[in-house]
Amino acid sequence: GRGGYDPKPDKVFGVAFRTKPESSTGVPHILEHSVLCGSRKYPSRDPFAHLLKGSLQTFLNAMTYPDRTVYPVASRNRADFRNLMDVYLDAVFHPRAVEEEGWWVLRQEGWRYDVIDDEDDGGRALATNGTKQRNLAGNSDRADFEFKGVVYSEMKGAYSNPEDLLERSTQSLLFPDNSYHYDSGGDPAIIPTLTREEFVAFHKKYYHPTNARLFVAGDESDVYHALSVADRYMSPMGYNPQSRKDSVIHYQQRTFKQPVRERKPFAAAASEEGEDDGTTEGHMLCVTWLLNTQPLTPLMELTWIVLDNLLLGKPSSPLTKALEDSNLGEETIGGGLDDELLQSTFAIGMKGVNKREDVAVLEDLIMDTLHKLDSDGFSDDEIASSMNTIEFQLREGGGGLRGMEIFLSALAKWNYDISPKDALVYEDALKLLKEEIDKTGSNTFQQLIHDSLLGNNHCVVMELFPSTTLEADQVQDTKIQITRAKSKMSDSEYQHNIDEAAKLKKLQDTEETPEIIATNPALSISDIDPTPIEYPIHADENAFKSGINVVSHEVASSGIAYVDLGLDVSMIPYEDAILLPSLISLLNEAGTSDMSAADFRNYVGKSTGGVYATLEIMSVKPTGWDDDIKVHPGVNMLTMLFIKGKCTIEKISDLFPVFTKILTDINLDDSQDILRNALKSHLSSKKSSVASRGHSFANRRIRGRYSARNFIDEKLYGVSSLESYAAILESVESDWGQFVLRLKNLREAILNGSRNGMVLNLTGDRTVLDAIMVEAGDFLVNSLPWDLGHPAPPTPDFRSVDHPWIASAEKEMIQSNPVRDEGIVVSTQVAYVAEGGRLYDVGDPVSASVSVVSHYLTTGYMWDVIRAKNGAYGAYSQFSSHDGIATLFTYRDPNTPEDTLDAFHGAASTILEDAKSSLIRDDNAAITTSIIGTIGGLDGSALSANDAGWVSLVRYLRGESALSRQRWRKEMLETSVDDFVDYAKRLKSWKTPSIAIVASQSALNDMEREMSMFKV
Repeated sequence: GRGGYDPKPDKVFGVAFRTKPESSTGVPHILEHSVLCGSRKYPSRDPFAHLLKGSLQTFLNAMTYPDRTVYPVASRNRADFRNLMDVYLDAVFHPRAVEEEGWWVLRQEGWRYDVIDDEDDGGRALATNGTKQRNLAGNSDRADFEFKGVVYSEMKGAYSNPEDLLERSTQSLLFPDNSYHYDSGGDPAIIPTLTREEFVAFHKKYYHPTNARLFVAGDESDVYHALSVADRYMSPMGYNPQSRKDSVIHYQQRTFKQPVRERKPFAAAASEEGEDDGTTEGHMLCVTWLLNTQPLTPLMELTWIVLDNLLLGKPSSPLTKALEDSNLGEETIGGGLDDELLQSTFAIGMKGVNKREDVAVLEDLIMDTLHKLDSDGFSDDEIASSMNTIEFQLREGGGGLRGMEIFLSALAKWNYDISPKDALVYEDALKLLKEEIDKTGSNTFQQLIHDSLLGNNHCVVMELFPSTTLEADQVQDTKIQITRAKSKMSDSEYQHNIDEAAKLKKLQDTEETPEIIATNPALSISDIDPTPIEYPIHADENAFKSGINVVSHEVASSGIAYVDLGLDVSMIPYEDAILLPSLISLLNEAGTSDMSAADFRNYVGKSTGGVYATLEIMSVKPTGWDDDIKVHPGVNMLTMLFIKGKCTIEKISDLFPVFTKILTDINLDDSQDILRNALKSHLSSKKSSVASRGHSFANRRIRGRYSARNFIDEKLYGVSSLESYAAILESVESDWGQFVLRLKNLREAILNGSRNGMVLNLTGDRTVLDAIMVEAGDFLVNSLPWDLGHPAPPTPDFRSVDHPWIASAEKEMIQSNPVRDEGIVVSTQVAYVAEGGRLYDVGDPVSASVSVVSHYLTTGYMWDVIRAKNGAYGAYSQFSSHDGIATLFTYRDPNTPEDTLDAFHGAASTILEDAKSSLIRDDNAAITTSIIGTIGGLDGSALSANDAGWVSLVRYLRGESALSRQRWRKEMLETSVDDFVDYAKRLKSWKTPSIAIVASQSALNDMEREMSMFKV
C-alpha cells in the first residue's frame, strides 16, 4: 500500500468435504469437532486449542452446513500459516478420533452418559471398583445418569432458540425426500443414538481427497507450498470416485399438491408466578418456498438477490413495511432468500403475533402483498435503488478476510461440482440483468413472484406457539430417555458406561507429557513483528476555516469514498440520552419534508453505497495520559452522533446533500408508525438475543455495576434497556405529539452544538480524497447549520473535564444496578453464567501482561475444565485495562450455575500451581505461547479501507499515542511468570465481586442463594 501503510492481507487455506447426513444424530457436526482433537502427526489431546492459545491466526474454526463440512484457517504470518495448514490437513485425513486410542473423543465432543454425583457417597462410590457394583443386578440401585458433551450442549442451546427451531423444523418438512430432511447439526433428542461404528464409518466414507475441495489464497510461494503439502497428504490415499458419488445431494422435486401446514410448541417462560399457563410470548409464523429444482443460471441467481432486496431490503421495502405496519406481530423473521445450498429457499413471517387468530390473518397479508406486487410491479426508483445497492456490495468486497469470503461463497456452487466461478464472477450476469430491466422494467421480478412464490405450492407454513409447560416436559423426556436406555443395559454394558465416564474424567485430569505438548507446532517470539500496526492519518484543524476538524486516511479503497461526520451530543440532558437511539432510528428510516420514507430511502440507495446514523460512546484518556496505560477514572468520554456514508468517486457530489437532508430535514412529525415498528422489532430481537447470547448481556450487566461509564453502556444496550424501550414504545403510542416534540428538541440541540465538537473523517485512495476535498469544503462551510442566531458555547475538552452525564449516572447506578448477585430469567435449556469485579483501582498502572494472563485463562483453564470436561459450548475470561474490571463467563452451559461458579473459583489457584510447574518448563514455553496468541488477537485481520479509517479516527479521538501502543506491545512481549502470579493473587482477592446469570426460572430457583431476579 502507499503512504507507508501495508495492509498485509490474510493468507487463507481451507478444505471442504461434501458430507451428506442420513439421520439427525449430528454425526457431521460431531466429527467436525472431533477431528481437531489430535491426529497422527499432532497427537496431543487438543491441537486446535493449542493453536487458539498460541498462534497468530486471524481465523481458526470449522463449520458444519447441511451438506458440507468446512475447515478454514487464516493468518497474516507465513510461518504461522504453514503450521495451521499442516495441523488442519493432518486432522481431517488422519484424526485419532476414529482410531481405537481416540475412543474418548466422541464421548467428550459428542455425547456420553455422566454419573450424577449425589452429595451422599452413592454416586461417587460407583466410580471405584469396590464391592458395591457387584450388587447392581437390581436396576433400582443403578446410579443416575445425565447426557453431556460439547455438541450436545451446543445443540440444546440451538433448539432452545425458537427462531432456530422454526428454521430446522421447516427445512425438514420442505425437503421430505432428500438429505436436507435431516439436521446435520444434530437433534438433541437423537444425538444420543449415535454409535461409535456410525461415527467411524462416516469419516471413512466422506473424508477422502476425491470428495475434498481445497482452497488457498496468498502470494505465489504460499500457493506452491500449499499444493505440495496437500499433495503429500492426498496422493497416498489414491483416487476414489465412489466417495464423490456417495455424497451427491439429490434435488428435492416440487411434490406438494398444496402447502404443508404444521403447528409446533416452543418453550416460553410463564408470565408471573401463580398465573395459569399465561405467557407474554406471542406466536410465530413463517412461510417458506422451495425455489429451484435444477441449477439456477447466474442471471437467475442475481435476479433473486435483487428481488430479495426489493421485497425486504429496508424497513420501507413493500413486504417488510406491509408486515410491520399491520401491527400483527413484533418483528419480521425468515430473512428472505437463502441461496447457499443446492436448492434456494425464500422465507418470510413474523414473531410476536399476539393472538392465534392473527396467525391466519398474517398469512393472508403475506399472500395479498405478493399478489399486489405481482400485478403492480416495482417503480423504476425502487429497482434502481436495489440494483445499485447490490452492485455496490458486489464491488466493495470485504476486508482482510476477502480470501475467506471467496472460499465460502465459491462452495455454494463448487460443492455441487458446478464451476466455483459461477459464484464469484458477476459482471456478465449484471450486464444481462441491466439489459433485461431496460427492456421489460419490473416484469422480470413480477414473473419470479408469480411463478416461484404465488404459483408454487411446494411451501411450508409453520406456526410456533408458546408453551409454558414445554421446558419441564423436555427435561422430563430426557430423564425418561435415559431411564429407558439404562433399563435396557445389561450389567456389563452398564458397568462399561460407568467405567468409561470414570476413564474419561481421569484422562481429562491427566496432564499431557512435555513430549506430547512439544509435538504441537509453535512460533517463537522472533516470528512476531515487534512494532504495532499503525494506520495513516492526517488531521486538519479548523479545515476550510469552518471551525471543524477534518481527519483523513489515505488507503487503497478501489475508488470508493468513505465519509463519517461526527457531532457531539453531550449537551443532551442525561435523562434524554435514552431517546437518542429512537432519534437515530428515524434518521435511518423516515422520509424528509418533501419525500416519503420509501422515496427518500430509494434515493439514498440509488446514489450511494449506503448512509446511516449511529451513536458512538468512547472512553478517552485523561489529559496528560497519552503515553500511559492506567485505569481510567471512567468520567472522561465522548458521546457523538455519527453519520457514516460511502459512495463511488463519481457520486461524491450526491453524498453530502444526503448527509444534510438526514441531519436537518427528516420529517419527524409523520414518523409515528416507523418508530413504533422500529421499537417493536428492536425489543423483540433484543429479547431473543438475551436467550441466545446471554453471556454478553451478563458480562455487560456486571461491568455496569463498577463504573458509571459502563453503566451508561448497559442502560442503552444491555438487558435493562428492555424496560426503557418498552416505556418509550408506550409514550410513542399514547402521546406522540409530546414525544415528537422531545425528539425535535434533541435534534435542534445537537445541530446547535459548537463546531469544535464536530469532526469529518475521510478515507480512500489519493484520487478519492482529492475529489472529496472539493465537495467537503462547500459542505462544511455552507451546508451545515451555523449557530442559529446564538453562538453555541464551545464543546468542553472531555479529556480534562467530566462528561456531564456521569454525575447523574453515578446516582442512578446505586439505585438500579448496585453491586449484587442477579438472575436474569429467560426460557432456555442451557445457562450463561458470569462473575466479575474490580481487579485494579482507578489510576493504577496496568501492564499489558494482564491481557496475556487473561488469554491464558480463556484458552487454558476455562477451555479445559468448563468446555472439554463440563461440556459448556464456550467459556471466557475478559479483562479491560480501561476500567480495571475482570469477568469470567460461559456460553450455552449445561451445568448447574453453582457448579460453574465453583469452577470459576478454581481459576486463580490453578494459575498459582501452574506458575510453579508448567509455566516455567522448557524455558517458559507456555508463557511464550500465550504471548503469541495474545498478539495475534491484538493485531487481528487486515482491515478493510473503511475499518482502517475508522480505527485510526477512534485512536485519534481517544488521545492514544503511538508510543502507548508501542509500550503496550513491548510489555506484552516481556510478560513473565511473576505477572501470572500477580494476576492470580488479584483474582483471589477480587474486590466485591458479583454474579449475573441468564437461565431458566427453575435453574435459578434451584440455586438457593440471595439474588435479585430480573425477568426478560
